[in-house]
Amino acid sequence: MGTLLEQLHKMQINDAVEDLTAKGGNQNVTAHPLDGIYYCKACGYIFDEKKEGKAFTTLSHCPICGMGQQQFFRITGEREF
Repeated sequence: MGTLLEQLHKMQINDAVEDLTAKGGNQNVTAHPLDGIYYCKACGYIFDEKKEGKAFTTLSHCPICGMGQQQFFRITGEREF
């Protein structure tokens, strides 16, 4: 039964993510310039808002390891990669 419940939950989450994506992200977050750089603590993936052309708030999970936004932290200051 847990598997069916998990599948239902995943479908609901995917629907919510698609809805947010269609709306351009979370409408409760104020707009900011696309200048943030975020780092996934789990796998090291770097999300650069300028390069991606979209806000970090539109990212539901890491495209590499699948972890949620809570696993990212914003990189501040001048830094080269």
